[in-house]
Amino acid sequence: MSDREAALRRVAVGDMFHASLGRKDGPSYPCLALQVREDAIFARRVTTQSVHWFDRTTGAEIDDDRVVIDSVEPLPADIHEIMLSIDRLFREAEHRRAEEPDWVPAENHFHQSKDQIRALLFIGDFYAAHPLPPRQ
Repeated sequence: MSDREAALRRVAVGDMFHASLGRKDGPSYPCLALQVREDAIFARRVTTQSVHWFDRTTGAEIDDDRVVIDSVEPLPADIHEIMLSIDRLFREAEHRRAEEPDWVPAENHFHQSKDQIRALLFIGDFYAAHPLPPRQ
């Protein structure tokens, strides 16, 4: 088993990890592991609420192999909790839209707190400093 696969095998339900398109200027995919199977990790992207299945051996998204897990380093506890608060904010909006399709959030609904901004800035540097070994 490669070091990459071993690291991916340590991901558990409730863990945060990061995926990307492999470009420094590309979108960030801070993800929350929702389900972990022998061969796959099912996760929700915190900032968009999109869901993704990742191969547990390679870290590549199963439906779009351009999106790849690039770090599984555990976040500090305070940052992890703040990221969960961001996930809740966006998830609640998704639920509200499902219940009321015409619902439009208030202008400041998605306004981030200082802690949430701090966490989002932190994860960019943190995950970049703790990459997974490259795919082979």
